[in-house]
Amino acid sequence: MLGTVSLLAIFGGCRGARRGATSVTPVATVAASERARVAGAGADSARADTMAGRAKAAGKDSAARPDSAARPDNAARPDNAARPDSAAREKARRDSVAAARKRPATKAASSAATRNCVLDFADSPPETRLLYTRLPDSTANTFIGGGFVGRCQGENNRISADSLEQFESAGIVNLFGNVVYEEPNKLRVTAAHGTYLTREGRLFADGGVVATQLASGSTFTGPNIEYYRVMPGRPVSKLVAPNRPTAQLIEKDSTGKPGQPTIVTADRFEDLGDTLVLGWGDVIITREKIVGRSDSLAFNKTTQLARLVRAARIRSVDTSRAFTLNGDTIDLFTTDKKLDRVLALHSATATAKDLVINAERIDLRLKEQKIDDAYAFGKGRARAKTPQQDVEADSMRIVLSDQRPREVRAIGGAEAKGVADTLKIKSADRDMLRGDSLFAYFDTAQLATDTSKQTRIKEIRAFGNASSLFQIASKQGPTARPSLNYVRGQRIFVQFDTGSVRDVRVDSSASGLYLEPASDSLADSTVRKTPAKKPPLAPVAPLPEPPAPMSSPLSAAVVTISRRPT
Repeated sequence: MLGTVSLLAIFGGCRGARRGATSVTPVATVAASERARVAGAGADSARADTMAGRAKAAGKDSAARPDSAARPDNAARPDNAARPDSAAREKARRDSVAAARKRPATKAASSAATRNCVLDFADSPPETRLLYTRLPDSTANTFIGGGFVGRCQGENNRISADSLEQFESAGIVNLFGNVVYEEPNKLRVTAAHGTYLTREGRLFADGGVVATQLASGSTFTGPNIEYYRVMPGRPVSKLVAPNRPTAQLIEKDSTGKPGQPTIVTADRFEDLGDTLVLGWGDVIITREKIVGRSDSLAFNKTTQLARLVRAARIRSVDTSRAFTLNGDTIDLFTTDKKLDRVLALHSATATAKDLVINAERIDLRLKEQKIDDAYAFGKGRARAKTPQQDVEADSMRIVLSDQRPREVRAIGGAEAKGVADTLKIKSADRDMLRGDSLFAYFDTAQLATDTSKQTRIKEIRAFGNASSLFQIASKQGPTARPSLNYVRGQRIFVQFDTGSVRDVRVDSSASGLYLEPASDSLADSTVRKTPAKKPPLAPVAPLPEPPAPMSSPLSAAVVTISRRPT
């Protein structure tokens, strides 16, 4: 108790010495000023109150002047005027004094980035308790309990906690219990424990950490988070969140209204200047009813571009709008906070209702979370598969209606292979149509009334060096071999009826063949066929005995009939 009373008396005297000031200076500020007086020129010369304390102790008014350039010209003084021979010496003296005063100012400016945090806790509650210990190296350790609310002087931040300890020599401030670190209009971090490194401008927070970016409203939640504030040599702030945190990214429209949040989970996050978000390790991103997954993520809040890298895939969780997209890299483009384009790079595969697309690159255009257009292109061939037709070309465009193909445009060595009508033809072979370009049209009228039906092909048009090979059903039934119709021309138009070929029209330079199946000439016609078993005949009543023959010369003859097998 005696030590506590003595300490309070000492600090009371320090406060009394500054009573003439406009406002009451906090205890930690007075301690820093006293330390500057002892350290002399090695203290922070940029602080006006320290310079004033040093000037008062030395009894020199000129030392309290912050700028030596404001001193009046000594040459204009009356005594100098009376001694003209000393003008040169006086000018040299002024130059040396000015150079001497510039040196410490330059040193202070260069060390402003690494200066210690001078705590100002004027807003702390009345029950705040403080223990201040001065060390032999003119630094001090400060311990505060009972609640702390304050800031580091000269820095635009605000710190609050249940208790605090500051080690000035090491530049460390430890915060315990209900920690809140805030930079106005920029960031607020809440945690159970925090460590602020004043020389590095770095905050480490752990224990149920929530970091909120005040400008956008985005949050990062995790077990621990590191924050690097803006300072000389670091023009952009950085937030690091390891140990699989969850990020809730919010984008605002032109009116400032926040849109639907995007939820992202990853093993590690980095946020650079509240503009670029990077994520690594089993990234899961959920945006409205679309879920994406990849090994890493990059999201630019300014351009609204998100990139999923390595083993990337997205899918729609809405069963009425189901589609999936796989690729090594997937880019998601947003306009007015709505996802309207998805681009898959490197061995991409897109799957929708009644449609599968494979290509080096697949570009999906969305409308109300549904695929409206699909482009397949890039190195290698692009392929689109429907229940009735497989289309292959250098590049293609697929127009969809209600997630089902309505039109397919294939360019560059295009080829379409179709399945014959299984009700009329039993064949493993497929119909084929080739051309420099193909346009396939599907019947979408029946989809409006019965969505359970599969999309049926309606017409295919081939342009440039076109050729077609179609199977024609035999009149003998579906088990009989079909006929073949092969034609060539500059343009070929094929009409379908319920999935089977109805009409083939060739325009310009037409030629072709029509082949009918023939019997197998190598079959062995001599092979005996086993006759079909006939049902047994009904029993017949025995005939009456014929009358005794009359004797004649032929009565002794026998007639034998032999039936050769046919």
